[in-house]
Amino acid sequence: MKSKTFFFSFPFLLILAFFGCCSNEELIPSASGRTVLVYMAADNSLNRYSYDNIRDIIKGAEGDNLNNGKLLVYHDSASEPPRLIQIKKGANGETEQEIVRTYEDRNSVDVAVMRSVLDEVFTDKRYKSDNNALLLWSHGTAWLPSDVKNYLRSYGQDKSDFMEINDLKESLRGYKFDFIIFDDCYMANVEVAYALRNNTDYILASPTEVLADGLPYQHIVKYMFEKGNIPQSLKNIGNTFYNYYEEQSAGSHYPKSASTTLVNTTALDALATVCREIVRGKEENIYSLPLENIQLIERLGYRYHALYDMGDFIRQLASPEQYARFETALEDVVIYKETTDIAYYAGEGDLRGFPIDRERFCGISAYIPQQNLESLNEWYKRLDWYKSVYE
Repeated sequence: MKSKTFFFSFPFLLILAFFGCCSNEELIPSASGRTVLVYMAADNSLNRYSYDNIRDIIKGAEGDNLNNGKLLVYHDSASEPPRLIQIKKGANGETEQEIVRTYEDRNSVDVAVMRSVLDEVFTDKRYKSDNNALLLWSHGTAWLPSDVKNYLRSYGQDKSDFMEINDLKESLRGYKFDFIIFDDCYMANVEVAYALRNNTDYILASPTEVLADGLPYQHIVKYMFEKGNIPQSLKNIGNTFYNYYEEQSAGSHYPKSASTTLVNTTALDALATVCREIVRGKEENIYSLPLENIQLIERLGYRYHALYDMGDFIRQLASPEQYARFETALEDVVIYKETTDIAYYAGEGDLRGFPIDRERFCGISAYIPQQNLESLNEWYKRLDWYKSVYE
């Protein structure tokens, strides 16, 4: 997720409680609230931040903020066995967490393991609802595969294991969520969104690195359980996250670094159609693009870069008429965006930053194929976006 470095990268929220696995009581589920699962793959360098985030999630669930919903957290840390936790209002009216289940040590970025947790939560009559949402918490590097460099991963890390984006797609197969939130770095990416377009209508994520402290859960949990206007609730989460870091003062523990994007996945097929007309058959043109003049979105490596602002990329290839159609299609996809002027990232043991031009920032990144990145170009061909736009 957060390529968390220092204290943070992007990746979100929840905990489960109380009902023992052996209970024989007949439990009547309430379908009036949303069930939210926070899936925390934290058996990695983000371990300690996961405990801080759970503490903040509990704080954020105080009072009536769960709105009669169910908040569950699957937490696989480096210091304890994986646990399923419920966060709820206790008998005394105070928010509490209760361990629902403890598992043997397992690889939580394995497709079968993630799938089993989803099935366990979303089909259990104690939590079952017509309205479900998912927050994915871990390291993240958009779609980039873990074998490009030993520190790259797409969604999720468990020790030395990683989950590629097509594996995440397989884990979520058949599920349709009200929304998916990533508390992970770099996941506001067109290739990622397109892969998951059938699993949700809305994805809230960051196109840049997320500070290791991640989302300010103490302030955003209430929005995850709001009823009615889902896009507005997600915009409220995005604004709260952005403002939390933008308002940091000089000398603060946190730098002013946050970018956030709300993607409407139902408009992605139309965007793909427009992009297909612009990029197909232009391999040589793409290889010759002046990358130094295109807004960079990541600093994952030093020899090359892979994620660029999608709008700035397409602008280099399209005619004025084509770009106008692209902008119209993109406005239907990126329905909210915000960024600070500087995006910070972990670099050689310290925190460094690079500028984000707000005028060029479209809110979502894309890969630009490069002639000297043959292995990465070949891996790219496995993705749905490539098959739809480039083939």
